[in-house]
Amino acid sequence: MSRPSRKTSILLAFAFWFRFRPGRGLVNLIYVSHLTMNRFPVLRLALIATLSLAAVPGMFGQGGSDYSATDFGAGKFERRPFLITTDLRVGYDSNVNTTYFNPHSSGFFNLAINIAYTASSPRSTLTIGAGVNFVFYFDPAPNTQEFQVNAKFNIAWTYKISPRMSLAISTANVYGTQPEYTIVGLNSRVAGNYFYSANRVALGYQFTSRFSTITSFVPIIVLYEEEPYKTGQNRVEYYFSEELRYLIQPTVTLVGEYRFSYIDYLNFNRLDSTSNYVIGGLDASLSPRLKLSLRGGAQFADYSNSNRTTVASPYFEGSMSYDYQKYSNIAFILRYGVEQTDVAGTLYRQGFRMGVNIRHQLTPRISLSGSFYYTNAYYTGDPSQPLLNPGRFSDNIFDTAVGARYAINRNFSIDVGYLYTFVDSPLLGRSYNRNRVFAGVRFQF
Repeated sequence: MSRPSRKTSILLAFAFWFRFRPGRGLVNLIYVSHLTMNRFPVLRLALIATLSLAAVPGMFGQGGSDYSATDFGAGKFERRPFLITTDLRVGYDSNVNTTYFNPHSSGFFNLAINIAYTASSPRSTLTIGAGVNFVFYFDPAPNTQEFQVNAKFNIAWTYKISPRMSLAISTANVYGTQPEYTIVGLNSRVAGNYFYSANRVALGYQFTSRFSTITSFVPIIVLYEEEPYKTGQNRVEYYFSEELRYLIQPTVTLVGEYRFSYIDYLNFNRLDSTSNYVIGGLDASLSPRLKLSLRGGAQFADYSNSNRTTVASPYFEGSMSYDYQKYSNIAFILRYGVEQTDVAGTLYRQGFRMGVNIRHQLTPRISLSGSFYYTNAYYTGDPSQPLLNPGRFSDNIFDTAVGARYAINRNFSIDVGYLYTFVDSPLLGRSYNRNRVFAGVRFQF
């Protein structure tokens, strides 16, 4: 098998940079030539193993409704693979403490710095992304932090061990205060500072030109600093999976997967659980611009420390990315399955999640961006906690963002944005709505 060209390595590196660029919404994929990937099966396998962090349990998407997460691009001036951006913004938040009773509004100042870097060689690719976001509220609500820090740090590394074997290691980390609606298992309202870390180690092997496997291990860490979230939600999640892949056409791969998970709560072992997943699906590049990934099957969760031991549920996840014109993309993502709860007195929730993200290049200098996320969380009460058990109920969460950016030159641009969040719950005090608007400038090098 011949060694990949420098052009192939650069294409692969750009794909990693797009996937892990901090501050983005849904996955934004680029097209890599089918002929190139078929000539070098191990590169195709490495690409699949690394970009599949979107399939990591808990990583529904990336970004969220944080101010710095609304990225509108930088027009046709944008340069890669090394990028440093600084955003300065002022804005208004109608519900700083995300509460139903006595919502408090405030103006704010926002400073965000993001860095992305990619290095590649014929055998390996390294991508690093980091971002820090400072928010200062002029009139903070009672018991709310006046100064908030939100940070993200991502690394993706692949190594071609042999012509048939590849190794992919990645990590995506978030430290902050603001809710991240695109991450499964986090609180849907401000709950103090928290740390979230999703990590993945994957070993891929190309047995034949059509058949390959990916064996992966995914540990996820969720840590809150404040009570009662610290006692009730701090945990470590472990996921093990074996994926069988068969190429039926040059652009279509059938996938069968078995996944096992163990959820270990650090201070509240009544919620400990194990799950077995049986999943099938496909990955397809229907055209140079259209990519599709579908998974479906069953999830069997066991809560051995509670009175209800086994929960059987459908499970599915899917994503689609379409580059409908140059510099413009629309992406969809879906997920349904049993999730960890964030409400005291409940055992678990079954979550349906849907998201769409669009980026449109209106002119060489003007770009538009919009995103919408919807979550329906159906909670089941914990029979072993009769005093706290709220029974069965559903929360509905709507989170949307729109914005525009005008690129004055390669290094300087102006942007405006609006974000709206609405949480509807039958439980007293859980519902709230929130409006945020901002304007600012970006410096990019």
